[in-house]
Amino acid sequence: MPKKDFSEEAIPSFVEAPSVVAITGDVAFFVEEAAARARERLASDDAEVIRFPEEAPPGAVAEALLNRSLFSSRRLVEVDISRLLGADSPGELALAAFEAWARSSPAGKREAFRRMRRLLVALDLPAGGDPDETAEAIARKVRRRDLAEPLAELLRELPEEKGAGGASLVSTLRLLLDRENDGLVALLTAASPPKGAELLAEVGRKGLLLDVRIGEKEIDAALGRLALARAKQHDVRIEPEAVACLRARTDSQPAIFASELDKLLDWAGEGGQIRAADVGEQVVDESSEDVYSFFEALGRRDAGESLARLERLFSGREIRAGKRSFDPEDGWPQIFLGMLTDEIRRMLLVHSRLAEAGAPRLEPQMNFDRYKDRVAPYLDEPLPPFGKSPFGGRASGYPFYKAAARASRFTAPELARALARAADVDVKLKSSAPILETLTAYVGGVIAGA
Repeated sequence: MPKKDFSEEAIPSFVEAPSVVAITGDVAFFVEEAAARARERLASDDAEVIRFPEEAPPGAVAEALLNRSLFSSRRLVEVDISRLLGADSPGELALAAFEAWARSSPAGKREAFRRMRRLLVALDLPAGGDPDETAEAIARKVRRRDLAEPLAELLRELPEEKGAGGASLVSTLRLLLDRENDGLVALLTAASPPKGAELLAEVGRKGLLLDVRIGEKEIDAALGRLALARAKQHDVRIEPEAVACLRARTDSQPAIFASELDKLLDWAGEGGQIRAADVGEQVVDESSEDVYSFFEALGRRDAGESLARLERLFSGREIRAGKRSFDPEDGWPQIFLGMLTDEIRRMLLVHSRLAEAGAPRLEPQMNFDRYKDRVAPYLDEPLPPFGKSPFGGRASGYPFYKAAARASRFTAPELARALARAADVDVKLKSSAPILETLTAYVGGVIAGA
């Protein structure tokens, strides 16, 4: 059974439910909301309900799943399995744990502990090892030596867990998935699960996997509920204008909104207040659009995301490219076309050089260090009869690394055609042609290789 969007109608009654139901989503608050609705529906048939938080000993959860209730013929066991699933990017998880720890608030420490437990699972490291050695291992694996010391401090305060490890709980859940509902249903939740998590894939095939998505029509109300609920938990007063400002600053992206809200609540402190001016001072404006995000989508030849990004780049919002920013009212169409053609030129140059006999092979997923070791030295070799490299000794830089990765998904003729067509596009833009329509046609052609 594939993953379904969460809705009231998608929740079965207890007797109709499979043995395992899982609810996932990008933001823990909305997953918790959905789980509460699912729990109410599943427990409406007089089922005994046992709830476990994410930090509960896995052995205790496994025991509750393997045993039957003495007081009811039906048992519903709810548990957050986020840490059992690991993470897509251990590096990002390590940084998030450090940032949460640096907040020094009780909520920040709880978040740091949660992320650290997920990180240990992702890297297959023991939770009870020597803190300094474990922190060094983490720093080495994620290539962030600067995190070793603060992560060691975090590990020293990480509460000790009792009970069997996560492996036994995963085995128990898989055992349940192979059985029909015989009076016991496991309700699993996970916020921001890694892509391709095997356990969730199994739930999708054998049980019921529901994903929480917040639609555009309900996003304002949903983020308002999130802000008020979190503020109440922290005993902080947040003005309605501050919530609106935070929505604008984060472009109503739920995960970013939730993250920045937590930082604001820690900043305000218990009994504090958050005003709109505070949001303006404390939160970076995410409603601007990053040119490099467009280049990433273009390099993947993802037409849908590329054209959506392009539309955002010409929606009047502030434009960013790394640390630089651009005024959308000050010659932005020509600036953008120049940046795009420069990138296509880099891609064509790299592609042509690596197509030569004896050139190293470049894989789209090659990491930066491997590129610098294997590919960049070849690109920087001087070419006869010029006696110098067309890259000017700069091939080991990050821009050429990204250009090389993008170029690997195109052919040289496709890139050459794209570069040749740029001159026509420039003429059209200077002749008062519709900007977005003209660029959309051009970008679509680049992706299609036309």
